[in-house]
Amino acid sequence: MQSKLNIRKATPADLPAIVELWKDLMDFHSDLDPFFTQSKDGPNNFLKWVEKQMELEDAELIIADVSGKIVGYAKIEISKYPPVFEKKQYGMISDVSVAEEYRRQGIGEALFDKSEEWFEGKGISRIELRVANVNPVARGFWERMGFKPYMTTMYKEEN
Repeated sequence: MQSKLNIRKATPADLPAIVELWKDLMDFHSDLDPFFTQSKDGPNNFLKWVEKQMELEDAELIIADVSGKIVGYAKIEISKYPPVFEKKQYGMISDVSVAEEYRRQGIGEALFDKSEEWFEGKGISRIELRVANVNPVARGFWERMGFKPYMTTMYKEEN
């Protein structure tokens, strides 16, 4: 990558760009599966949700900035297992998005590396995420990052 990449914690000023990246992510997924179609108030609800998440000690919003332009983000948090398991908590990567024109330049991997570093700093050794089965690009990326499936989410929907 020729431009300067900076991976850092998001600030409130970054939120408009993050919402735009989220909208692109949702549009990409809705083209693969209409389930992911965002509601009219989806972007505003996402904004409200992520603003609250930014205030939590057990959550982080990380952005990728290339020469002053926000081109990606990762939303991560610490989640708890039910009390029936020996392991009590885990890291959850809920979103990673990179602007289309910046993909395949190492930005997603840099966001993941920073996320992994944050989890390690919190004493978290297991990280989980959910990948849409209809998204082979994301599945391939996460496999390259060392993830493997251990459970599949299935659904049935009546028309």
